[in-house]
Amino acid sequence: MKDLSFINALPLAKQQAILNGPALTPPPGVKPNFTNPPNLNNVGYGVIVSSAIICGTLVILRLYSRWVYHKKIDIEDGAAVAALGALAGFFYCSWMTIVHPGLFVHQWNVQLKDMFMAAYYMNVGATIYGNVIMALKTGILLEWSKTFVPRGFKNSFWWTCHTVLAINVVFYVICTFVEIFGCEPREKLWKLTLPGKCLDMPKINIVSAAVNFVSDVIILLLPQKIIWGLHMSVSKKLGVAAIFAVGLFATICAGIRIHSASMFAKSDDVMYNAADMGLWCIAEMTGGFLILCLPSLRKMVTDSPWIQKIVSTVKSNRTSSTGAASSRVPTVGEISRPKPRTADDILYSGWDRNDSVPFHSISISTKRSESSERT
Repeated sequence: MKDLSFINALPLAKQQAILNGPALTPPPGVKPNFTNPPNLNNVGYGVIVSSAIICGTLVILRLYSRWVYHKKIDIEDGAAVAALGALAGFFYCSWMTIVHPGLFVHQWNVQLKDMFMAAYYMNVGATIYGNVIMALKTGILLEWSKTFVPRGFKNSFWWTCHTVLAINVVFYVICTFVEIFGCEPREKLWKLTLPGKCLDMPKINIVSAAVNFVSDVIILLLPQKIIWGLHMSVSKKLGVAAIFAVGLFATICAGIRIHSASMFAKSDDVMYNAADMGLWCIAEMTGGFLILCLPSLRKMVTDSPWIQKIVSTVKSNRTSSTGAASSRVPTVGEISRPKPRTADDILYSGWDRNDSVPFHSISISTKRSESSERT
């Protein structure tokens, strides 16, 4: 936002006139509408409520699954709870910004005096956003370093996860300090008429969005190599890969946010472009909760009686529709021939402690390589 400290040198009446006027000069022929400007407030309310329900439900189900079926709570679960708590703060800031001045409201339809509170909530929201993403990525990388690595081993995948984790924590801590102390005095971040100096926050947002996108791409690709090396059918690999590739949604949102941050930096219509960037932030954070929580729900889905009842009903309906084909008597050769292990046999035997991905082959190959290195 532009430095408005110059108005302090103006007469009091002139200052009041500027503060009561539009926060941005309107285009030629456009009259400012401070009373009921065009907006998309209902869209904003709907997005916030929908995302809150999705993320809250995912975290509750994750905690339920971990406690009931695993009998323990890990650091990753704490990260999910911390991210959800921070997300509530982000939603509060977003909600207050929608209440006034509104979502996708052009800045010339906002009085300058109302920009101060909007700028405050935008700054607090941006600070919270970085902490939500940091908590989510911490939980994701910690869980994957356990899920895809046999117990007691620290292979290249484990080190990659922890290296990316450390870089992310350092990066988002720095971003948090920049958002909080980006101006001197700090109040100038939202009290636009105060004299002082500020960092170029719009350009910092672009750099932050770009680093965040690269991090998302790395996290998206990390598990795919291991998944496609598992001993199971292609269809089963696709199913497992799809669960962990749900991060593609978050990655796309992070990529689009780079464009939104660029538009935010180039345009003087801060309020309008901030709305676009905020919505993509919400979408990205929602995707992060999907990545962190969905894989941990598999045990609940496979062991829950009411879910199994639904599955059994569906299977029985399929069986009844193919009754003639299933009533064939097997031959002697078929009876004596040993039944090959299916993907389900592999998938449901020898789970890792997180009950997410089978690791017989990984464990054996890793142990062999370890023993050969020792000899």
